[in-house]
Amino acid sequence: MNGPMAQLRKGTTTLIVLSALRKRQLYGYGLCKEVTILSKGLFPIQQGSLYPLLHAMEEDGLIASRRQEVRGRQRRYYRFEPRGRQLLAEFQREWRFLSKFLDRLGCHKT
Repeated sequence: MNGPMAQLRKGTTTLIVLSALRKRQLYGYGLCKEVTILSKGLFPIQQGSLYPLLHAMEEDGLIASRRQEVRGRQRRYYRFEPRGRQLLAEFQREWRFLSKFLDRLGCHKT
């Protein structure tokens, strides 16, 4: 998908991942499923684009991971770090501001 929605998705994927991790630790595939469920299928995240993002977020200190064996396979579970919580709070403040601004402009009306 190209166009405005693709750009919006690209710009908000970090926010969405942090929001999904807010409640509990998740592994990559579980995170993809959680986002799909929460968005009712409107925002599927492909594993191929998720893992590079998770690695970058971990390098930035936003999240941390741990390995755990599940049914003989290693899974990497991701969780918030304090810096990730701070960034999520900043994202939420800015999103509320943008949403109010767009409402004032009448962008939600057709």
